[in-house]
Amino acid sequence: MKRLKAILLCALLSLSQNVIADHLPEVVFDQHSAVMLVITPSTGAIVAANDAADKFYGYESGKLEEQFIQNINQLTPEQVAIERENAAAEGRNYFIFRHQLSNGEIRTVSVHSAPFTDEHGELQLLSVITDISAQRTLQESLWHYQGNLEQQVAIQTEAIHQASRMQLLLSFVVIVLLVGSLIVLGRFYFKLKNAKRKAEAQGARLSSIFDAIEGYLLFTSRAGTVLDANQQVFKDIENRQSIIGKALGEVFLSDVNWEAQPYGCSEHRLKVQDEWRFFTVDKQAVNNADKSLGDLYMLQDITAQLAIEREQRLASTVFATTSEGVLVSDKHNQIQMVNRAFTEITGFTQEQVIGQSPAILNSGHHGPAFFSQMYDTLSQRGHWEGEVWNRRKSGEVFPCWLQVSAVFDQQGEIEMHVALFNDITSRKHHEHMMWQQANFDTLTSLANRRNYREKFEQALKKAKKDKSRLAVCFIDLDRFKAVNDTLGHHIGDLMLIEAAKRLEECTRNSDTVARLGGDEFALLLPDVDSISKVEQIATQVLEKLHEPYELESHEVFASGSMGITFYPEDGDDTKVLLRNADNAMYKAKELGRNCFQFYTSAMHEHAKARSQLEGALHKALVNNEFHLTYQPILSRDDVRIGCEALLRWENKALGSVSPADFIPICEELGLIIAIGEWVMYQACSQAKAWQQQCDKPLFITVNVSSTQFKRQSVVELVKKVLEQTGLDARYLTIEITETVLVDNSESILLQLKALRAMGVELAIDDFGTGYSSLSYLKRFPLSKLKIDREFVRDLPDDQDDHEMVKAIISMASNLNLKVVAEGVETDEQLWLLNELGCDFTQGYLHSKPLQAAAFENFLRGYMK
Repeated sequence: MKRLKAILLCALLSLSQNVIADHLPEVVFDQHSAVMLVITPSTGAIVAANDAADKFYGYESGKLEEQFIQNINQLTPEQVAIERENAAAEGRNYFIFRHQLSNGEIRTVSVHSAPFTDEHGELQLLSVITDISAQRTLQESLWHYQGNLEQQVAIQTEAIHQASRMQLLLSFVVIVLLVGSLIVLGRFYFKLKNAKRKAEAQGARLSSIFDAIEGYLLFTSRAGTVLDANQQVFKDIENRQSIIGKALGEVFLSDVNWEAQPYGCSEHRLKVQDEWRFFTVDKQAVNNADKSLGDLYMLQDITAQLAIEREQRLASTVFATTSEGVLVSDKHNQIQMVNRAFTEITGFTQEQVIGQSPAILNSGHHGPAFFSQMYDTLSQRGHWEGEVWNRRKSGEVFPCWLQVSAVFDQQGEIEMHVALFNDITSRKHHEHMMWQQANFDTLTSLANRRNYREKFEQALKKAKKDKSRLAVCFIDLDRFKAVNDTLGHHIGDLMLIEAAKRLEECTRNSDTVARLGGDEFALLLPDVDSISKVEQIATQVLEKLHEPYELESHEVFASGSMGITFYPEDGDDTKVLLRNADNAMYKAKELGRNCFQFYTSAMHEHAKARSQLEGALHKALVNNEFHLTYQPILSRDDVRIGCEALLRWENKALGSVSPADFIPICEELGLIIAIGEWVMYQACSQAKAWQQQCDKPLFITVNVSSTQFKRQSVVELVKKVLEQTGLDARYLTIEITETVLVDNSESILLQLKALRAMGVELAIDDFGTGYSSLSYLKRFPLSKLKIDREFVRDLPDDQDDHEMVKAIISMASNLNLKVVAEGVETDEQLWLLNELGCDFTQGYLHSKPLQAAAFENFLRGYMK
């Protein structure tokens, strides 16, 4: 550091030969020992002269600025031009002129000139004049002396012819001495010339060093006024004209008292380029002999360095305290470092694993191909993650989620591996429980509706491929409600458990027995050879269900009504076959219960009614037979209010038709496209109108069919409707059924993502009753879950429903999803849902679905 400051001081003291005058500190220009003139080249006027120039030319201070250089230079313009040509030919960077002093004396001088632009934008020349008269006199003396020597040599030569051999020898010695003297003098001359050239080059280098040093360098007076600075200051802070002459406190905004700043190094917070940054400030005095020239400040930005140090401390803290195990290995895959969590998870201490291979944790669950693929991925992509089974020190095998990242050197070779892992035993157990809850009935352990539907679809695909027959059976327990009402839910649950066991006893291992909900069961019988075989199973099932139930101290009697349909005889679609089985079951109930009924063409009347329904639907939209009702949705925190737009159909001939009857037909016929657009526009328009009357954020929920996603761009529809109605996208919630997600279509996924990107909320309806899958929540950009009324209906009494609702709300909260509970009809249900953290509730407790005018009245009352 001291050497650098010395170089900088030398640079300041030697700037007179390397930079222009107005860029020098004033004290350096005025008091420099070199003769300096500033000349206007266009006129030859001398506009500035330093003290050394006044003294050299013999003028009083200020008088020399009244002269013209033509009056001082004794060479004619033609001689000046010749001198310039000689300098160029000889490679000199200076000119030799003859200048006249004020007393008339003529001096031979060398002139170094450099052009610059002053503060007025005018071109000026800074000339540094060196008196070389003595040098020239010495050269002329040498030349005269040489001439005399040559004359003496001629005389001596003549004398030699007449003198003796001794005289010849003495003359030779004299000549040698004289020639030696000339050689010595010549070498001395060239050394002086080389020293001068080196001094000029050193000055240029020192000036370059001054500007090239990183950080800010400022040369100030002892009072703290900026006299000069390096280029970095001018580049980052202000230009030269603005900064020269300012106090340091004006250049850098800070709380530093620059005048009282002690010499040496200290750290300060300064504002540079409108940004607060940290600097080391090193202040040193600049002296010339015993005279103080000012102070030199070196400012180094250490903001990034401090940030790196902070990040390193943070990384070290995270490494030590994170709950994830961390393992670092070198390129030879030898462990170099582990953290505390590694020891807590695996049981191995750092001392036991340093230098070992990570294979010390190998459980044997994964073969060489698995690890080969892992390392290939690391080499190609630099990262791998997945589930791995490891072995603890105790020998216990456990699952963990492993993330491995490769660290590459500058040549692109792997330098080390960093592995992070955490024990997912509890998560795997939780996932299994969630899978169990999602796929099996918690009461009977039978497959639930979702599981049954999946197995049905798989069996149907296989039957189509193998060209085999399968049977679908729906079973409803007769008089089960009476048992519940008279003996209580506990006895009812015991009866359902016993009925499930009896159904499993009557079926094969390849068959599926499911509880669809309540007292409804279903059988899936694949690879049926004959209808008589199904009749045998159906008879056995009904006989078993009709046997007495010994439930604690109660003997209960029940029976079953069973509907049966076949593939391919009765249909080749899951919906059709399920509907057929359901229709057949209700037909069995109509026939007196405790019997089974095959789906046959005798049920044509139902199809005929459907045909009439289809015909009326084609004209319903044109005849303005549709209208919307709105059911309130209230938030738990009372901050937001919304409603669900529900489609209703009033037909003169058919009367009021249930959405459950006509919407599936609309989807099959494709009418849902036009009807869906009408519903979307009507709902958004009405919501926008209500928002102007409501002092709370009001949102509206619109149901969109899977058919709409398949046959049109729902994104374009929503975008167009929002533009036309002026409704903000965040106040629209699109409600989809699980059938939309089951399709797992890439096109539908892209549409859902686009809707979420617009700000539209996405809700999944009736979560937990159909195909509910955790994979949907991960794959699709949902924002809300709607708990089906089936789980709410028996709250708070039904413990299973209680636990199911609690699990759904907890899971949704962890996934940042809002929860809406449907079918809330009692204060007890509302209280329990609020206690469980349900975000929104909807149901008859708040209000039944209302016409627009009635909802508006409800809204006014709610606001009050």
